[in-house]
Amino acid sequence: MDYPYPEKKVEVRKQTAQRPFLRARDTPPLAIALLYGFQQVMVCVSALLTVPIIMADSLCPGADIAKLRQVLISSTFVSSGISTIIQTLFGMRLALLQGTAFAYVPSVQGFMSLPENLCNATEHDHVDPSVYYAKLCILQGCLMASSLIPMFIGCTGLVGMLTKFIGPLTVSPLMLLLAFSQTDLMVTHISKHWVAIVQAVTLFATILYLADVKVPVPGIKDRKFHWYKVNIFGQYPYLIAICTSWLFCIVLTVFDLTPPGSAARVDKNISLQVIESASWLEVPYPGKFGAPQFNLGLFLLFCLSAMTSVFESVGDYHAAARVSEERPPPSHAINRGILAEGIGSLISGLLGPGVGMTTHTENIGVIGVTRVASRWTMVMAGLFLIVLGLLTKIGALLSTIPDPLVGGVLASSMAMVVGVAVSNLQTVDMALSRNMGVFGFSMMFGMIVPKYFTKFPVATGWSWANDILNVLLQMPMFVGALCACILDNTIGGATREQRGLRPRGEIYEGGIDECTYSYPKWVMNILNRIPGVQYIPCMPKEKKGTNRVSGEEIRL
Repeated sequence: MDYPYPEKKVEVRKQTAQRPFLRARDTPPLAIALLYGFQQVMVCVSALLTVPIIMADSLCPGADIAKLRQVLISSTFVSSGISTIIQTLFGMRLALLQGTAFAYVPSVQGFMSLPENLCNATEHDHVDPSVYYAKLCILQGCLMASSLIPMFIGCTGLVGMLTKFIGPLTVSPLMLLLAFSQTDLMVTHISKHWVAIVQAVTLFATILYLADVKVPVPGIKDRKFHWYKVNIFGQYPYLIAICTSWLFCIVLTVFDLTPPGSAARVDKNISLQVIESASWLEVPYPGKFGAPQFNLGLFLLFCLSAMTSVFESVGDYHAAARVSEERPPPSHAINRGILAEGIGSLISGLLGPGVGMTTHTENIGVIGVTRVASRWTMVMAGLFLIVLGLLTKIGALLSTIPDPLVGGVLASSMAMVVGVAVSNLQTVDMALSRNMGVFGFSMMFGMIVPKYFTKFPVATGWSWANDILNVLLQMPMFVGALCACILDNTIGGATREQRGLRPRGEIYEGGIDECTYSYPKWVMNILNRIPGVQYIPCMPKEKKGTNRVSGEEIRL
């Protein structure tokens, strides 16, 4: 029978194939891993340089400012490299780069502003090294003591217990407020010179427009000359953007196209002094500046800074898992991650930077752009950092990266963090007014409350209480995440699935040795032979679930 209706042709559109994603367990070729690792170092190097420079200025070394900066930069790179390897292989086991935590800087500046530590020496005045080394020893001693707190929290499993109450409605506001809190820093760096526009245009062009363009690269195949098509722009966008804009700044400097003292110049007196005063090889070691000292007030401030880093890192772990296309981190992995950060802070106190270690968020954003989450790339980045710290001439040369370029890298990385935070809500039923209210109120609280207490600080009559409350209440991530966590766990009207949480007792699908967060099988066999190891909260263990996904028990 013929129907009078015309036949409609359905056009099938072919989906664009995405580049393959390197998971945390994947092992890329050595040369590729080195390139990805070097790219991660180039992204974080400016942030790693910022804190030791601030620390050197706070210690007030007078005419020795360039020398002290070089020493602190060297010890920072080595501490960061060692901490990164520990975190990546033994801690969370995701590609997480460890670096100096800004949360410690206000504590140091507050301590140095005390009358007994006040110093007005300029870069032309002589200050005896014993004076500023004594201050650095106090910082080291208090940091080593305060690092025991995250280590204790990680070993006892306190953080892992708290994370059972943390879902997407808590993590997403934390990540968004973390990114929004960096806007002032981005504007500060970008506004220093228009060269940041060159860097931003290059970066966004490689990420958004040229990501799928394959560039012919000469090589050898079967002992014959061969042209390989390589996705250079999509795999190394940050490296290309930083090198291009850095080269552009060198051209501006060589041909004197920008005035002296401009933020785009690479021949600043301070940068050149650091390069000239740096030795070719320098090994940081414990006790280099003297025996560690202790100060109760600074110790309490550092304890607060350590707790701030713990809360921030928990959000970073969830963000890294999301970007790496892994399941949410289990309790034992978060416990190990915090333990690894505590060990990193202890190493930092032993070697010299004087501030604790934490996870760098901008490097998490790089994973989402490059689609490379292999932990071995971050191991290479850690080795690169150690080499840069030992070969101090090279590390000092990297200090010539102009400040405006830092803002562009930070902006693009935070853009990826914002995207991940929004995508994290796809498991939440946002059609429920309850979930919309929790998310909206936590975001507004996270933006309003810190602004209020910045303008009207807490004044209780006890200086130690003022310091603690002001730091916490002026931190958008803490206020927003705390508000979201309380509301999400106290307001009814939604099931666990509607809140974006898996049903209780459900076990993720996969084999017993397929969990990214667990150690290799041979390591687990050794650990399981040790009596009582299964009771340690930071050790991977078998979890028996009532709602089995694949019909077998897997390690969570």
